[in-house]
Amino acid sequence: WTMTRRFCILLATTVLSKCAGFSFRTSNSCTHRRMPALHHHRSSSTTIQDEAIKELMKTHDPILLFASRLLDADTARDASALYAWCRRLDEITDDPSSDVATIQQRLLDWERRFDMICRNEPVDDMDRALAMYIQRNDDLELSPFVDMISGMKEDTVQNRTISNMAELDEYAYQVAGTVGLMLLPLLKANVEQSRDAAIALGKAIQLINILRDASPDVALGRVYLPQDMLKAEGVSTEDVLQLKSSPEYRKVVAAVADHAEALLIEAEIGKSTLPGVGPLFVQIIVELYREYLIKLEQIGYDNLNLSGERVKIKTIQKLMASFKAATKVLTQQ
Repeated sequence: WTMTRRFCILLATTVLSKCAGFSFRTSNSCTHRRMPALHHHRSSSTTIQDEAIKELMKTHDPILLFASRLLDADTARDASALYAWCRRLDEITDDPSSDVATIQQRLLDWERRFDMICRNEPVDDMDRALAMYIQRNDDLELSPFVDMISGMKEDTVQNRTISNMAELDEYAYQVAGTVGLMLLPLLKANVEQSRDAAIALGKAIQLINILRDASPDVALGRVYLPQDMLKAEGVSTEDVLQLKSSPEYRKVVAAVADHAEALLIEAEIGKSTLPGVGPLFVQIIVELYREYLIKLEQIGYDNLNLSGERVKIKTIQKLMASFKAATKVLTQQ
């Protein structure tokens, strides 16, 4: 499940909540480096970078382009700059025409390029758009960007596996929890109260999509279920790669699903820290992803199938989940 789809989900909240102000956790030297001041007036360069990002959206995610038009100009530019950075990182990591060594080198280059953005030395117009977003948010630290690149690096190996639940949690934060943190500056969120809930929601989304995408991931040689839990149940990586869905394997799937539900509950509790209709949209996301967990339970946690498809829910289930979310939020007010 690509990073840009996670971005789409979380942008839905931003579209209706629109605002600013958040501080991130620290990581490496780049996270503390503040940039020289940028000029904020509209210029031909700004117009060029806006058009470059719009063209990227038009090619890959036209729905996002439409959603961005519902935002005020500054918020739309900031959200679009984040999207462009995430989309291009996705394209590096998921390039089917490149070997592992090439992708690893490109990620190193992307990391150095981000460091140049930190120094206000953008390579192109889309990098400059991100630099301007960073400059417009004085309290913004940069560790989520660095952490996301680290998570992408972890996937650039053959026969990708996860050792234990702690490692899975960290990976889920790196590739999904970070997206929520990147978008929080566009929301009027309480810094201390919102951070943990934002990370929990991102991690829950990632874990549930790992469970949904078990078969497609196997086709790529990736097994994201914790190895120690599989081994404790007598399940080998080779068993999973051969799509052997034993009762023992399904027990591990159920355990990870329970952990994802706990994260959804944490995000659900924390939604009240968001302003406006933010709580409603967090609840909608929670209820939608809870439906996937219900679906997994209904099929006996057998998420391996010979067709190679991901676990899906029907449109009516999505509509019912949205209605349930609205009812919960209204009754809590």
